[in-house]
Amino acid sequence: MTPYQTFLTSVLLLLISAAHALDDDRNQPIRIDSASAFADYKNGITTYEGNVVLSQGSLLIKADKISIQRDKTGFRTLIATGHPVQIQQNPVVNKPPILAEANEINYDITSETLTLKDNVYIKLEESIHRGTQYEYNLATQRLKASGTTGNRITTTFQPQNPPARK
Repeated sequence: MTPYQTFLTSVLLLLISAAHALDDDRNQPIRIDSASAFADYKNGITTYEGNVVLSQGSLLIKADKISIQRDKTGFRTLIATGHPVQIQQNPVVNKPPILAEANEINYDITSETLTLKDNVYIKLEESIHRGTQYEYNLATQRLKASGTTGNRITTTFQPQNPPARK
């Protein structure tokens, strides 16, 4: 497997895990703790601010602010901002958690797109990924990672089968 294929596999595992996680996670209640909350029922937007902690099963999100938009069909978008927003989730029992950080994390349910923006850091087992923006479409399973001038994408990973030392 080439380094590029390993990188894509690792990031895809992270993003797919965020969407599918432990089977039981989706059935768990969502709990949000914050210093304050504001609900605009007419427009379907609820905003939580001040050391916000969202948890559902093994999923844990820590942010300065989380805004959730709903409509008659249910949740539409979740936008978390902070310096940084931190996400942790256990995708598989007895495996280390996936850790991710970014200044903004958006999940658009309509387009099934998860976007991590600005100062992105992802740790998946032995691999570390850094960049400016990672966008993953859950429906098409397509990933787009980007950097900016002078801020390239960086991937660090351990070989799957390191050579034996003599």
